[in-house]
This record gives sequence, structure tokens and C-alpha cells, in this order.
Amino acid sequence: MNIATILRDAGTIYGTRPVFRFGGESYSHADVTDRVSRFAGYLDSRGIGAGDRVMIVAKNKPEWMVTLFAALGRGAMAIPVNPALTGPEIAYMVEHAGPRIIVVDEDLASILPSGPEVLTIGEAGRDTWHAALASGKPYGQIVDRDDSEPALMFYTSGTTGRPKGAVLSHGAEVFTARMVASHFDIRSTDVTLIPNSLSFIYPLVINCLSAIYAGATVVLQERFHPEHCLRGIERERATVFMGVPTMFGMMLDWAHNQTVDASSLRFCISAGQNLSWNVATRFRERFGVSVFDLWGQTEGTPITGFDPAKELEGRPESCGRALPGCAVRVVDGAGKDLAPDEIGEVLLTGPCVFIGYDKNPQATTETLRDEWVYTGDLGKLDADGCLYIVGRKRDMLIRGGANIYPVEIEEALYAHPAVSECAVIGIPDELYGETVKAVVVVGENFKLAEGELIEHCRMRLAAYKVPAKIEFVGSLPKGPTGKILKRELREREARPR
Repeated sequence: MNIATILRDAGTIYGTRPVFRFGGESYSHADVTDRVSRFAGYLDSRGIGAGDRVMIVAKNKPEWMVTLFAALGRGAMAIPVNPALTGPEIAYMVEHAGPRIIVVDEDLASILPSGPEVLTIGEAGRDTWHAALASGKPYGQIVDRDDSEPALMFYTSGTTGRPKGAVLSHGAEVFTARMVASHFDIRSTDVTLIPNSLSFIYPLVINCLSAIYAGATVVLQERFHPEHCLRGIERERATVFMGVPTMFGMMLDWAHNQTVDASSLRFCISAGQNLSWNVATRFRERFGVSVFDLWGQTEGTPITGFDPAKELEGRPESCGRALPGCAVRVVDGAGKDLAPDEIGEVLLTGPCVFIGYDKNPQATTETLRDEWVYTGDLGKLDADGCLYIVGRKRDMLIRGGANIYPVEIEEALYAHPAVSECAVIGIPDELYGETVKAVVVVGENFKLAEGELIEHCRMRLAAYKVPAKIEFVGSLPKGPTGKILKRELREREARPR
């Protein structure tokens, strides 16, 4: 089944209703379907079809989604790329992926390497994307694709080495859209607001495609800003919001002295990295809505989560149970399953697992074994089957022979109301081998001293886990999805002073 059938089938039911809202304007299913047909006609006239690749480098907007559905409908593979990346980063992806055509925001066109055909999105009537749309003859046929055939390629964040292109099939992403819509009870009356870049699998598939499948309305924002996001929720009466933990923290900080009406929200979902229970609690107290943690990776997601219809809130520090059709294991170094509450590497599997890494069979073999993805995440399962992620393998530190998992310390830090963001790393120590350092961002309108925060931790942590050093900074380094990059903090620590 082709992913493009999601829009087509929803359009037959919800033709006159808005599928997108952007910049205060509504776009009905019928209007978007017509644009997809015409842009598919343009792609057909350029000979683009099965086996070809179409890259999208643009901020969130209806043209982005039209390009996606048209490319998929023609049987091509779509490659979303984060528009916030630098020219050299994008150039690497273009060279690696080899797209036939690139659709790009007009102001980014100059950073693209020469070679593929480029269509710019800018002022309608003057840019090349809308000219291509106007020239395309309606092409309503959707090329049939086997469930196992490639549909999307997402570049991993590249926390180590060059980013890898994770390829996902039509069947995997159709399964995801249907399963998320069903499990989280996404309704045709729902409104979901998406400010995080569609170039990532979480906002595009888990959020956007599941909403379209259910007939809900998707409000697109070009980028995330806490004020724009909260005012958008208020103005559009959004009922569902899916973000990353950094977003929820920034929204809380901005709303500290603001009046905001978010009463329309039914539930929120957090994914991308561990959601602090203290942040989830503060968000619920401030806005009256629960934030449920969800876990997975680009190579297979979502895998675990909660059921908002049955649970009023999540479980402290847990990202939930295996979702329908999915499974998780926690294993030791020999691949043996561990007992409840024992920490090991987390493995995932399910219909949403990726095909492999593009042009990288070695990395594929290392990660995907017997249909299980070896995630590199450390975690544990409790007796109820709830998963707890305690960190990445490389993030664990060892102090005097004792394993320390940064997530536990970070949760204690987040319990202090002045802590906006934090990250815990290990630093060299002559006596213990490693000791704990916390890097902390203090929220606006707060003051905080190192001694006060250390004493706060002593009340909550065993002595060997209490940070030996705390550094206050204005911001933490983050990757394109909003993940805090501890690698950069460790590298900075290792540089000569």
C-alpha cells in the first residue's frame, strides 16, 4: 500500500473540511488533493517515478506536504531534510542520497550544491514550485507499492560521525499512522498543532500522518517558539500537541508570567528524549493537561507509550508499555533477556521497523539483527512491562566502580523550580576515575547558587551521585530535534583550559 492513499482516502470522507491550517488560511482536503494531483503530474512530466528520489528542504508549510504526497504517489522515495542545517551538512546529504529533484525554500536555494533540479518555494506566482504546480496536468493515479518497498528516508542526527539515512517502508509508516490514530483516539474533530520540523519522523508520521488518517485538522507553524506555539494552541483551539521535552520546558518558562488559555488540549505527547517527571507535573499543574511520554527511534517508532483514554497521567520516569503490534526487550551484553528492574540495552521490534541504512550495509547489520533493533539505549522493564530509559550506553559514567545513570540526577535537578534545563556528564577524577558534573540553565526571573543546588541534590540522591561540580550556562548545545548534545559538553570538558 502506498502512503499517499492516506490523504486520498481521508479526502473521500472529509473533502470540504480543512486538512491544514497555515498562516490563518484553511486548506481543504479537496484543495490539497487537487494540488497533489497537479504536482504529481509535473513530476510525471519530468520522468520521476518508482526508484527516484525527491528531497524536501523547507520549513513547515502546505507546499511541503503537497510535495511529499505527490512524490510518494508517483512511487518515488521522499527525503525530508532539516532546513536548519548548514550548507555543508545539506550538501553531504544531497551527495549521499542522489535526489532527482530538490524542493527548497527560496532563501535556502543558494546553499544547495549543483546537480539536481531545484524548485524554490517563495512568493506564489514568482517562484518555481508554484510555476511547476501550474504547469502540471492532473495525475490522480497513485502508483501501487508493495508494503516492503522504500518510501521515506530520514537522516539520523549524527551524534557520532556522519548522519546515516534510515529508510522506512510504505507498510511501516501506514501501520504507524493507523496505530497511533487508533491507540491515542485521534478524532476527526481534533486539531493538532505542529511547530517542530516535518523533516523528522515524529512530527511527520506520528503526528501529521496519523491526524490526516483520522480526519483531524493539522495546524502548521514554520518553526517552534514558545509564545507562538502557546498562542497558536489558544487561537486554534488545538486539542492535541506533540513535542519534545525541551519544548515543554520552554513553554513553561515563557508562560511563567503570562495568561494563556490551553484548556482545549485533551492530551500532549512528549518524545525524542527522556521527559522529566517534574516537567510533566509542572506542565499539568500549569495548563491542566497531562503529558504522556512516548519512546522509539527513527529506526522504529513509536514503540512504547501510554493510553490517554485509560490513564489520567503517565508513570514517573517511564515511557510506557509496548504499543499494539510492537515489543521491547532489555538484554545483557550476551543478548540474554534480563529480569524486571535490571538495566541493560533496550531492543525494539514491530511492523514500523526500518529497512536499513541507505548504502551502509555494515551499519545495518550492526543495528538490525533478526528483526530486532539494537538501540544503544540503556533501560529497564518493571513487573508491569513499563519501560524506563536511563540513558545512552556512552552517557553512563562510573564513579569508583559504581554505575551512575545521568537521568536519575537530572530528574533531581529538575525538581528545583529554578532549573530550566540541565545535563549531567562524567568528568575525569584522579581518585574515583570519574565524578559527576551538572551543566545547568537557570530559568528567567530566577537566581540560583551552586551551593544551594548541591544541597538540593543531597536531599534526593545518594552521596556518590551528588554533582561534584555545577556549571551554569545560558544555553545547552542541541541537535536538530532539540536533543541535548552531551557529546559536545564532554568534548568541551576535554579541551585544554
